[in-house]
Amino acid sequence: MIYKILSKYLDNLPGRPQDFDLLFFISIDLIFILIYNSYALLLPETFKYFVYFYDFLISFIWAVDLYIRIKHQRDKTKKIHYLKTHWYEIIGLLPFPVLRFFLLLRGVKIAIAFYKLGKSEEIISRAITREITFRFRDIIVDTIADMVFLQSLKRVEEVMLKLNYTELAKSAFKKYENELNQVVKESLNSTVIMKEFSKIPFTSSIVSYAGDEISKIMSEILETEVMGNIMKEITKDILKEMYKKVQKLDIERLTQQDITSEISIDNK
Repeated sequence: MIYKILSKYLDNLPGRPQDFDLLFFISIDLIFILIYNSYALLLPETFKYFVYFYDFLISFIWAVDLYIRIKHQRDKTKKIHYLKTHWYEIIGLLPFPVLRFFLLLRGVKIAIAFYKLGKSEEIISRAITREITFRFRDIIVDTIADMVFLQSLKRVEEVMLKLNYTELAKSAFKKYENELNQVVKESLNSTVIMKEFSKIPFTSSIVSYAGDEISKIMSEILETEVMGNIMKEITKDILKEMYKKVQKLDIERLTQQDITSEISIDNK
């Protein structure tokens, strides 16, 4: 009910539709509890019984929902992990109305997930409907670590893009010049044309000379500014891809799934 209303105005709502209904009804429950605790002397006795009954009813429904979610976990290890990530619900369901505020942490989780999903540019139509099971501690620590890493990555990009890749290419190819020449010669001699040509008398030296010349030409090409620019573009693309991958980590943590595989499945 609440999920349908919100989905008309907000895109990429995380969690299940039931979560929004439960949060709505527990919010009303907390309002009733606050009213009763603040104005108990002014309110009729029937309101007290109504508040207790409503609180018991909503708590019971929430407890049943939690039991079903735990039961759907495949094995004992997953059940224990689920309980650890939903510890606040267990506290919130204890028979003390003042503890119902812990159940609102479910809404905080959904709000964090909504914020992080909103920052993502990926197609996450399947991922957003999955259970939100991350731990608050883990997601906060990971988010801070990611922010530091992304900032460091920007600094690395600034430095690396200022490097002289032409000189670096020359140095690297000069170091492996002999190995490169040998590989080119072997590749050239293994071709059908060169094999047939080398069978002709007195042509073996020509084949060897051709291999040396081709190796030199390749080395000269690889040491040019063009090759340096190619290396620079490759480096830039690698850094950009790393930046995107780190940004996707938030969604993978929230959904407990590899978002890349989810997207490929959706596209099929």
